[in-house]
Amino acid sequence: MKKRAILCLAMTLIFVITAVSGCNVPSGADADSFVFADAGGNEKSVSAEEILSYTPSRPDAVGDYMKQKLSGNELYIYCAVSYAVDNCFAEIKVPEKYGSEDINTYLKAITFYSCDSPFLEHNYSDDGSFRLTESTYLNKTHYSFTLPRNDSSFAEEKQQAYQKAGEIVGSMPKEYNDEQKAIFLYDYVVNNVNYITDVTAYDYSTVPIYDALLSETHETICDGFADTLMMLFNMADIESFAVEGVNNKNTGHVVVCAKLGNRYFYFDPTNDSPIRKNGFKSGFYFALSDKQLSDYFNAEEDFAGILPQCPKSKIGAHADVVALGDDLTTINEAVMIFNRDGAINVYFSDIVSDSTKENFGRRLATAI
Repeated sequence: MKKRAILCLAMTLIFVITAVSGCNVPSGADADSFVFADAGGNEKSVSAEEILSYTPSRPDAVGDYMKQKLSGNELYIYCAVSYAVDNCFAEIKVPEKYGSEDINTYLKAITFYSCDSPFLEHNYSDDGSFRLTESTYLNKTHYSFTLPRNDSSFAEEKQQAYQKAGEIVGSMPKEYNDEQKAIFLYDYVVNNVNYITDVTAYDYSTVPIYDALLSETHETICDGFADTLMMLFNMADIESFAVEGVNNKNTGHVVVCAKLGNRYFYFDPTNDSPIRKNGFKSGFYFALSDKQLSDYFNAEEDFAGILPQCPKSKIGAHADVVALGDDLTTINEAVMIFNRDGAINVYFSDIVSDSTKENFGRRLATAI
């Protein structure tokens, strides 16, 4: 699910002028500092220079592809969100010098951060709206907004999910190349995480990546699938980030874009999960080209012109059998694998016609 799917279209900018007394000002604060507040109202002031140079506390799990596409005040807001997420601050006060009256500036920065990091879910507004509040701080204007579900009560779940991800990555054979790593980690997510059947019942009482890796049912929404895979890929030194959009049912969806070798590909573990449950092996949505992805998914407008070109696919790299036709040799190979594993993943070359694919399926079913 994507955040724009639940944000009100008629988002309002609320102005509340608040006088801040000197006794409430954190030590060392100045008028151009960013101010962070936790759920208990405790505040911390951080200079703009510190914010811009901030390094995430779990850098191996976080990418920076989207961050590199920002500049100016959007970049400051992105870094402030990164600081707040790592340090469990629920509210951010952005000084006017580094802020904006345009609510979309904040939405874009938060969106881009949530696509680089698995530690802020994509549906960050639980009441269907995002509000910006104007206040005075040390006689200067600040713009404030909150990050729901970012207080300390969720910090332990995020850390536990991060540690579990490290164990999974550490279990891979050391000699694996990036493609082998990608298959291993993609299969782990598809085979161990379950898509929640009633998305509307998902109440965000826990963190999606925690639900995916450590909950009793391992049930989560597409956020949990995508963010878990992105976290695993980044920790395995595979550059990756999430992309938000809508599927062909006009429902919010999140996929992963990752770099293998010198090319980028799209990965959609959410859609492979039900296929696995129906008796097939995973891999149908592994390393897609942008054309294949566009058959059922359209990215958010914010990503226009900044996503990498993905002209090729590597689906065949994950297949048990790459079929160039419906010849007996290929059928027999498929039968042998099915009898051995109880399931099979067949990838058809682009040269194979639909009628040949259907004939392949009939002949395989008959042989089995």
